[in-house]
Amino acid sequence: MTHSTLPTESIQKKYVEKEVLTIKKSERATTKIKAVSHDSLNKEMEWLEALIAMRCQELFLKGKATSEAIEKIPELPVVDHESPYGSIINTYKLQEMDRVLLILGVASAHYPSLFKSFIQIEETNSAMAIEVGGEYNRGSRTFKPTFQTALFLLAGTDLSLWSYYNAQLIEGSVVVQNDIIYNRTTTDFIHGQIELDIAYSGYFLSGKKPRLDHGSYFPGSLYESDLTLDDIVLEPMVREQIKPIGQYIKALESGFFKNGNHRFKSGFMALFYGPPGTGKTMLAGILANTYGIDMYHVDLSQVVSKYIGETEKNLEVLFNRLQGKNCMLFFDEADSLFGKRSDVNDAHDRYANQEVSYLLQRIEKFDGLTILASNFENNMDDAFKRRIDLSINVIRPTEATREALWKQYLPKNVMFESELLLKHLSKEYSYTGSNIKNIMKNVAIALHSMGDTIITHELISPFLAIESEKSFGKNQARVHPFIRKTE
Repeated sequence: MTHSTLPTESIQKKYVEKEVLTIKKSERATTKIKAVSHDSLNKEMEWLEALIAMRCQELFLKGKATSEAIEKIPELPVVDHESPYGSIINTYKLQEMDRVLLILGVASAHYPSLFKSFIQIEETNSAMAIEVGGEYNRGSRTFKPTFQTALFLLAGTDLSLWSYYNAQLIEGSVVVQNDIIYNRTTTDFIHGQIELDIAYSGYFLSGKKPRLDHGSYFPGSLYESDLTLDDIVLEPMVREQIKPIGQYIKALESGFFKNGNHRFKSGFMALFYGPPGTGKTMLAGILANTYGIDMYHVDLSQVVSKYIGETEKNLEVLFNRLQGKNCMLFFDEADSLFGKRSDVNDAHDRYANQEVSYLLQRIEKFDGLTILASNFENNMDDAFKRRIDLSINVIRPTEATREALWKQYLPKNVMFESELLLKHLSKEYSYTGSNIKNIMKNVAIALHSMGDTIITHELISPFLAIESEKSFGKNQARVHPFIRKTE
């Protein structure tokens, strides 16, 4: 059997350029993909091809009298830690086994031609193919590596090495534990296909930050905001109280929790509580955008299950995916998950209390920022409240803040009929920012349809009544009289 020579550097560059071009075409025109270095990825591909050629040669020599010595695994290439591929290797301190798993996943996704030797083995010698592992599709002539393929590359025909690496794999792979590489097979792990997470598939080539909210099994979604703290109106007290969150994010990124000078855990938990509509979710999103981290909003409908053990299972997926990713985990209406434990009167109560106990233990292990949002602080379980690092009452805006909010949501080409009307709205209606935004949106639409630009009390009154009814009930759906001062 003959083996192809290693591809030249120019050919490798063409592989990468072709893949990047494909990704660029699939992105929206407004999205810019920064130029990234692919040297580390190219070197790793060359290393993989050399390893495949060496192991295939060893396989063909097995059982034959030969004086030719089988080489050891080629030395792992040095990677550029600034490149997307190199940064993952550096961040997770990947060693031999995990780097083989990772590069097999990348090759399977982007460089399937590197497996042509395995395809030839499948088609010419089925006995040898048993040792290689993998999933071969005869119709399309494609080969997908399995975890057995990784063990074959690592150990070759050496049974002692095979046992050594297999034990490492059973003990736990870093790239599998962090959901960079998947093995969908739960019953027969070694024959499971090596699958690169789709978020990293594009990241290694384009440099675009991986989104982790994909797959129907992931109960959360990325919350994106283009606002910063300079763009919103906050009560001075709230603005002061949220400062420790920014300080924590900076400490996490600077390695404060790894310097060995203390025993503090790297996780941080904050509680935002206050009436609906005060902007708890928006505030969390703005903090994430201001400090450059991703915020993942937990969808409780995908988390909470009536079936025993399912809620914990769903949360485990969430925590495992985001562990070590320097991001924010946001639970809205958190008291439905983190609520007070009750007296045990039946099996349901016992299980509900077990859920809270599990959450308490699991969230303490999370090494990132967790923000819980609730309408009432007292709804939270006492054990959680004791472990919360920061508790912030996102109060209803005061009169001065409401005036600023009315001005903030005022369209550029629109004005109030008088300063007196603005003062009247700010004083008489204890609305939240959400209420004011809804009213101003309806007013702006009405003015547009009328071809007018002046907000009068008569125009805005119906929308004031609608919002009052929504927020305070039908009995409160009245409009305060507005008296225009005469000269």
